[in-house]
Amino acid sequence: PGRVGMGEVFDEAWLKLREPIDQRSRPTVALTLIKQAWQQHGWTRALDLGSGTGSNVRFLSPVLSAPQQWTLIDHDEELLASAAMPETVDSVTRVVSDLSSEITQQIEATDAEFVTASALLDLVSESWLTEIVETCRLKRCGVYFSLNYDGSIQWHAAVNDLELVDDPDDAAVRQVVNTHQRRDKGFGPALGPMASLKGEAAFRAAGYKVWLLQSRWRLGPADSAVVNMLVNGWESAAVEHAMSESRSVDGDRFRMWAERRRETVAQGDFGLTVGHLDLVALP
Repeated sequence: PGRVGMGEVFDEAWLKLREPIDQRSRPTVALTLIKQAWQQHGWTRALDLGSGTGSNVRFLSPVLSAPQQWTLIDHDEELLASAAMPETVDSVTRVVSDLSSEITQQIEATDAEFVTASALLDLVSESWLTEIVETCRLKRCGVYFSLNYDGSIQWHAAVNDLELVDDPDDAAVRQVVNTHQRRDKGFGPALGPMASLKGEAAFRAAGYKVWLLQSRWRLGPADSAVVNMLVNGWESAAVEHAMSESRSVDGDRFRMWAERRRETVAQGDFGLTVGHLDLVALP
């Protein structure tokens, strides 16, 4: 799941549902590292890419020292307009723009010192990543890409995430979903589950100190609305992939898997872990 890219639609209801899950899933050590760097370098200007309704800013801003000048960029004007800012933000500029091009110009135009994005890196291409790493290196920007999907989906018992509760087709669905994740999301062939590792290597090669931190979603019965949306999304991706390869039998198989997993959710006794990683890169 992400939130930007041509052909990718992320409505306000979905972003509102996922925000509390995102917030509790982010590693606290990431905040500590960013807070220290912000103070040490005397940063004041932050750029949030694919900001949606502003969840990323609401998470980061309260721990950063003043003054804070934020620029929010998203291709969806309505989401940008609805972005509520915390009191810790001194000024905010909202820019409607497609992130798939002119990323260097956007960073330079804002004179950003700190660049961040949530649920974006797995949607972009390797060439896009290369460009932003080089731009940030030249400007010595701090970087925080959070909640990048890492390809891991595991169903388990509600009270014990070590006790896996597999469906016969879980592995097949996961494999197809991860293949689908690497399709073009508007930036060229997407990095998908390899995004964090590719990002880590690229920033290290550019001379950055880099941390990869677990930010996995741990979901349960209280998150049933989100889990049902995930199951529906995975079903659509798997069926679409099967049909694109003229494998209608697999399409039926994936629909039946989704029905079984929706029943799992309806019974209200389950756990689901979706793997994500946070990337912190500091000059």
